[in-house]
Amino acid sequence: MFLGDSYVYKEIKKLPMKTFTEKVTWVDILSPTPLDIAFLKKEHRFHPIILDELLTQSARARVERYDDYLYLTYHLPIYDPRLKTSRKGEIDFLITPHTVYTIHYEALEPLDTTMGLIEARAEFRERILGYTTAELVYHLIESIIAFSERQLRHIEENIHAASLDVFRGRERELLERISYVKRDLLDYHLIARPQKIVLSSLNSAGIDFWGPRAKVFLDDLMGDEMKVREHIESYLGVIESLDATNAQLLNAKMNRSMQIFTILAFFTFPLVLFTSVYSVEHRPAEFWFGFGAIALITATLPLIFLRKDIF
Repeated sequence: MFLGDSYVYKEIKKLPMKTFTEKVTWVDILSPTPLDIAFLKKEHRFHPIILDELLTQSARARVERYDDYLYLTYHLPIYDPRLKTSRKGEIDFLITPHTVYTIHYEALEPLDTTMGLIEARAEFRERILGYTTAELVYHLIESIIAFSERQLRHIEENIHAASLDVFRGRERELLERISYVKRDLLDYHLIARPQKIVLSSLNSAGIDFWGPRAKVFLDDLMGDEMKVREHIESYLGVIESLDATNAQLLNAKMNRSMQIFTILAFFTFPLVLFTSVYSVEHRPAEFWFGFGAIALITATLPLIFLRKDIF
């Protein structure tokens, strides 16, 4: 990783893309340290409070407009197979007219992919690194939204698999699977929901910052985010319907079981009473006869019910 032309700077990549007066530079910082914050302070007159906040992750996503730069905190959902749910990732943007600083706290696929394309394809580099930072910011957020949409695929697959098992008599197993999917989807929704407000704020602040030319890029980002939101709402509706259907089937099965137990109680109660009476009167022969009858009926009825598929 390099900075400028002459020296190495830890955890920072800087990509000067043009030799003209107008050029765009992308500086990417992974796991910021106080040394990184000192570097940013020298690079531009960023607000000290913002620089201090960059050392830790932010609780909320937001856009703030300053005289000569934009500050953007963007959260994205990342699926964690160990937890079986989505967790929050974060990218902070410090955007000046000709430099974009991205700060993040773990390796993120959208940034790594974009960095690889810039280094490998000259035409791609020239296309997104124009004379302002609007194109670069657009492509970075577009990559994040595309990544977020891909993160929904495992939820879609799990919902589809659950829908195939609804009427296969696996209600108890399906209840747990649906619960995991619901938790994952709700966590994803909680993380992704602020993106609408953030991109709306970026649209307003970005046009003022970059000029009317940026409107087409910012409008496109809002449209792509809306597609992800529509997918989430659709999946929420489907999983709620599956959960309700599975609950009804499970409840019906439990009611049927209660009916069976009631029938068993109806048949065995007279014999139990009969056995109790003879037991009290100390008649061993009648007692064992009654006991045997109860045992035979109790063992036979479930077999009959199972054969007729009542259970």
